[in-house]
Amino acid sequence: MTPDIDRTHHLECEAFADAFRSLLESVLPDTTTAVVHLDEAEMDMEPDGDDCRRTWDDVGHRFERVPDEDRNGTLAWHCPTTTEPGREALLALVDLTAGIAGRHFVFRLELRNEGTPVLDAIPHHADAAVDATLLEGGPRTGEIVGLEGHDACLVPAETRLEWTAEDRNWSLRGGSLCLETLDGRRTSCYGLTGLQRATIDDDGTVLSLAWNPGEFPDDAVGTLLSWLTDRLYTPPPAIPCGTPERAREVHAYVTALLEAYDGRDL
Repeated sequence: MTPDIDRTHHLECEAFADAFRSLLESVLPDTTTAVVHLDEAEMDMEPDGDDCRRTWDDVGHRFERVPDEDRNGTLAWHCPTTTEPGREALLALVDLTAGIAGRHFVFRLELRNEGTPVLDAIPHHADAAVDATLLEGGPRTGEIVGLEGHDACLVPAETRLEWTAEDRNWSLRGGSLCLETLDGRRTSCYGLTGLQRATIDDDGTVLSLAWNPGEFPDDAVGTLLSWLTDRLYTPPPAIPCGTPERAREVHAYVTALLEAYDGRDL
């Protein structure tokens, strides 16, 4: 039985399909096999199901069926990542994840090195992660690494900091700031790549934040989306850190993440 992947780092990105392809290409030299789980019903779906069918008709002969690994109604297939034809066939499927049906057709994808998982991705969740300990020259434990040519970075999956302030549990988890009620019943997380500014206040213990509200079309739909965002997306305007040392730690982490992500300078 194949072991579960140790997700040491996950992909934080603006455009998943392009960033994911770049990440996968960088990982391929450290792998021997790709495992793809395909939802064949998506080939009949609009708007890009026909693209999925054409691509699979072109490259499907490069894959070997593995019924023992079927899951969640999807079919499992293997292909080698050590040959040029195998890699080309795999990348053709990866390119489909830019489409609505395509990201569901390629339901899940895993890269392995002699049976050990190295990369795991669920495209329709815009989710990808690696075990960096198995990558030659990969990120070190706790290190944030940018993905060249993309607004994207690999961030450590583990929780970086945890503390309690103002009747909330606060934490930095990967690329998110998370707030949890003291009873643990409710948690809200906010992507740190949405920050425009983070400054330490005069007393040294509070981080004041400014968030990017996002861009919406200048029409009725944009007005509705803006209205919904104002009411449903309410990130905190400040982070009470409790101590100047923790405030500096939080600020340093956010700064490193955004610099790796898109070169942003807070």
